[in-house]
Amino acid sequence: MFLSISVTGEYAPDFGFVLYKHPDRFFEKATGKSRIIGMFPENTPQRSEFVLSVEVDPVERVRGVNWDRGIASYVEPMPFLAASHMSNAISSALGSALNGTLGSKDPVVDARVKAIGVQPWPLSITVGPVRCGPRMIEYLFGELGWEVSVESHALDVPGVVDDRPLHIFRLTGNSVVSTALAQLYVLLPVLDPDRHYFYDESEARKLFEKGGEWLKGHSYRDLIINRYLSRSKELREFARSLFGPVREIKTEEELVRELENTDFELEDSPHDKRHARIVADISAWGARSVVDLGCGEGKLLERLVVIAPDMRVVGLEPSSRDLDRARRRMTKGPGRLLDPRITLLHGSTLYGDSRLAGFDAAVLSEVIEHVDPDRLSHLARSVFGIMRPTRVIVTTPNRDHNEALGLQPGEMRHYDHRFEWSSVECREWVERTASEYGYEAEVTGAGGRWEDSEERHGEISHYIVFTRKDD
Repeated sequence: MFLSISVTGEYAPDFGFVLYKHPDRFFEKATGKSRIIGMFPENTPQRSEFVLSVEVDPVERVRGVNWDRGIASYVEPMPFLAASHMSNAISSALGSALNGTLGSKDPVVDARVKAIGVQPWPLSITVGPVRCGPRMIEYLFGELGWEVSVESHALDVPGVVDDRPLHIFRLTGNSVVSTALAQLYVLLPVLDPDRHYFYDESEARKLFEKGGEWLKGHSYRDLIINRYLSRSKELREFARSLFGPVREIKTEEELVRELENTDFELEDSPHDKRHARIVADISAWGARSVVDLGCGEGKLLERLVVIAPDMRVVGLEPSSRDLDRARRRMTKGPGRLLDPRITLLHGSTLYGDSRLAGFDAAVLSEVIEHVDPDRLSHLARSVFGIMRPTRVIVTTPNRDHNEALGLQPGEMRHYDHRFEWSSVECREWVERTASEYGYEAEVTGAGGRWEDSEERHGEISHYIVFTRKDD
């Protein structure tokens, strides 16, 4: 991963003084998991450029961590993304410039640098690679006055699940050097919030100190806080209390629509609306045994188990990492014991499991679109032929609504979606499946509509309820 900052014109000769780096010297620093290198590839009276690179040791990165993806843990691209590693490198290599420290041992130079160092300079910054939606880069930095350009590169690495394109972006504009570094320091971990180190309350205070006025008035301020402190609800609430009342210009729904991969759940979001309807239906049916097929981190399980004291809830999930998170979510009390009404199973919906036969209800919420179309018949046989619950709820993205979300024809909402059905395609699959396995089915919509969407777009997701006929 790399970061390049350059300045042209009258400020170029003093760039080294502002960065507290000698143009003729090579900067190198080793940490536990990475090696930081800094240098000036060009330093002339007309143009000066400083480049910072970070090399992460993939072995050290996963040492002591229980990974479930084998060799992919060592070759996947996350260690080489300019996120929290680069943010840490900025603090380590350019700490004085980041904090706005200006000065020189030469009295003449000292006076000049202190005078011009607080002025906006014409800067050009290049950073990469990052992994997020290009619109997120444009919106987060564009509002701060930067002109943003993004260069995307397809990723094709065998064994890597997350094959989204990687992006290199360039910022051009006028800014005080310390402010530009502070914006990079804060926003790079926001682009990919998977931090490589543990953080506590001091990290929230650091966000407040480095964010300054530019973050307080940012339209996406709360989104930035949530992603920067993605692993702790308590720290997010503490950080918001430091910044004061919300000043966001856009609504929460607009943020979710425009900036993908927000990694936090919003009240009344499409996700929340789907879960609320699922819980309401299962409660109304009087179901007492429910299996969530593809339970993820257990967010729906939490809501299902409290429907009644005698509920029996099972979560099935192929990802052992998500299953561990679900288990941690479900363990309550001083003994950290799993609620006895909940069972968590490691497995796939594609394979029939007799342990899951005879349930009152089964749920596949935003699951089937992750299955290759030629394997949907296996899923249908497993769920409707072997498990045969009394009712099955299926939700899946409605492709007709993608136009309202601003997506281009053929573009999907998530990198791992294998398909997204139109209303016609959805009904064809539902009718065929219901007829083959002896179910009745009803197709409606769930998740609501984005503002100004037309009637023809329908709701965000298809909501399908299969009811088993009398055997």
